[in-house]
Amino acid sequence: MNQANEIVNPAVEPTRPRVVVQAKSSLYRFTHWAFFAPAMFFITVFIFVPAVYVVYLSLLHWNLLSSHPKFVGLRNYLYLFHDSNFHTALINSGIVSAAMVFIALPIGLGLATLADLGLRGTPVYRTIIFSPYVIPLVASGLIWSLLFNGSTGLVNAVLHLFGIAGPNWLGTSPYALISVIVVTVWQFTGYYMLIFLGGLQGVPAALKEAARVDGAGTWRVFRSITLPALSPSIFFAVVVCIIQSLQTFDQVYVMTEGGPDGSTTTLVYYIFEQGFGMYNIGPATAASVVLLVILAVLTFVQLRVSQRWVVEE
Repeated sequence: MNQANEIVNPAVEPTRPRVVVQAKSSLYRFTHWAFFAPAMFFITVFIFVPAVYVVYLSLLHWNLLSSHPKFVGLRNYLYLFHDSNFHTALINSGIVSAAMVFIALPIGLGLATLADLGLRGTPVYRTIIFSPYVIPLVASGLIWSLLFNGSTGLVNAVLHLFGIAGPNWLGTSPYALISVIVVTVWQFTGYYMLIFLGGLQGVPAALKEAARVDGAGTWRVFRSITLPALSPSIFFAVVVCIIQSLQTFDQVYVMTEGGPDGSTTTLVYYIFEQGFGMYNIGPATAASVVLLVILAVLTFVQLRVSQRWVVEE
């Protein structure tokens, strides 16, 4: 009987000791944190800590030269609320962002559609369109400053051939901002083209062929199949486009320096001018916080809206 009781049922698998399971679980948890810690360290040091410090500086009155900054609370934000130059910078940044979304993105989508046709010379054509994006903004700004020169620029010289008297592009209020927008669109359109091209190449060819067999035309196929499948790429491009356009600085600094009369001053250039031109650290950092809040709100709204029209694969 004792020997019979000692027989182990072969159908019952012996369980692992809890100590071994807990040790492996702790090892996995430690491994996860070991891989996560370096990235979190750099994000904390170079993003979170500076962001918190900027918020702290926005509550001070400090000219960067004095060793005794004064705490003023929300007075810097009230200063921005009443500053007409800040209002102009916000409007100009909004105009640049709208122009990028409604001009650069459609052009990029059109160029990507042409590149997706697989015509001869497409790699060369794609490289030429993308090349402005890799040119430093300062260099491209200097080149376009020469092209837009009112007296000796190539743009006015070409207009003169058609009997059109070109304006002083960089010295006249309406045209200076248009010049900045033209340079920005030229600079970033190739980047958006590659984003859309990657999305187009991921659209299943079988769906297009099935739609054509059912009698759908080119526009119908593009509107009913290509665009819905391209919605994740469009959403990503819109978010990146708005963030990039709201950070416009180099073109303005090189081409117009915010002039004439602040007509090309963007939000980032306003921050630079307040902080490093007039040493008003409080308003400069307060404007930085406002920019951060605007970007966060716009991104949040886009994420919520995208849930209704972005088609997940």
